[in-house]
Amino acid sequence: MKRRHLLGSAAALALAPAIARAQAYPDKPIRLVVPYAPGGATDTSARIAAEYLTTKFGQQVLVENKPGGGTIIATEIVAKAKPDGYTILLAAAPVATNTSFGLKLPYDPVKDLAPVGSYVDMPLLLACNPSAPYKTMAEFIAWAKTQTSSIPYASAGNASMPHLWGEQLRMETGIKLEHIGYKGSADALKDVLGGHVMLFSDTLLPSGLAVKDGRLRGLVVAAAKRVPMLPDVPTVAEVGLPANLTGAVFFGVMAPGGTPEPIIAKLNATFNEVLTDPVTSKKLVDLGFVLVGGSAADYGKRLAAETEKWRKVIQEAKISPPA
Repeated sequence: MKRRHLLGSAAALALAPAIARAQAYPDKPIRLVVPYAPGGATDTSARIAAEYLTTKFGQQVLVENKPGGGTIIATEIVAKAKPDGYTILLAAAPVATNTSFGLKLPYDPVKDLAPVGSYVDMPLLLACNPSAPYKTMAEFIAWAKTQTSSIPYASAGNASMPHLWGEQLRMETGIKLEHIGYKGSADALKDVLGGHVMLFSDTLLPSGLAVKDGRLRGLVVAAAKRVPMLPDVPTVAEVGLPANLTGAVFFGVMAPGGTPEPIIAKLNATFNEVLTDPVTSKKLVDLGFVLVGGSAADYGKRLAAETEKWRKVIQEAKISPPA
């Protein structure tokens, strides 16, 4: 009994410094590293969170944009930072898909990064030029199965999430699709609006805005529920597609591996508050995001599942890695 008491006391003493650090955290500014350039929806979502966290913590949370390298540059900065909670990452989908592609990374995505929690999703959307000979997803699939040649579809680029999803759609439905990759959504959208390519696999932004104002026709949104931006566009389940075709460009928060658990827990709780606060949550929804949140463990499981899901698609479709 005495031995167990001594062991318990020793464990409590060992944990005491970590608990003390978490209670004092943060006592200086935090860097929130974003893997994209300023000005886009991803950057805006980070700044919405940073503003809330700054008020909550009483310390500045500074957004630091580090674009390039398919998000590897930003991810490496955080992976190699001191594990004290003062450098964190707004992680995008490539944190999983870069591993799916088998890229040689300058960090170990499991050992060098610690999940903090899911943040938001940007759902994928299949849309078409309004002059296309189909008005619904069912009509599109029926029409596609009558075609003898492959049907071209546009995306923001090779190895982008809309490209991966388009290939998954091809495999799940058996329709013949041919990918045409552009250098960004803006160029792809321009050609779809011009009728040069009739079909567009994209994220809710920017194509959702074109659906909303009638320049494009939405066929299906790859979300579990209809999205507020496009309430009339059905989900994959509603059009009879398999549940595994639910897909999004997903965002979460990560810290350097080895960050103390109490600090991870404090960050997780505060990012979840961003999603429940009426003001910040409305700002995110208005941008087209779906609010996710959840525990650090939930996000870790999702990363593992997404990595495996897209690895299978990449291998079966023989998709080359991002340039």
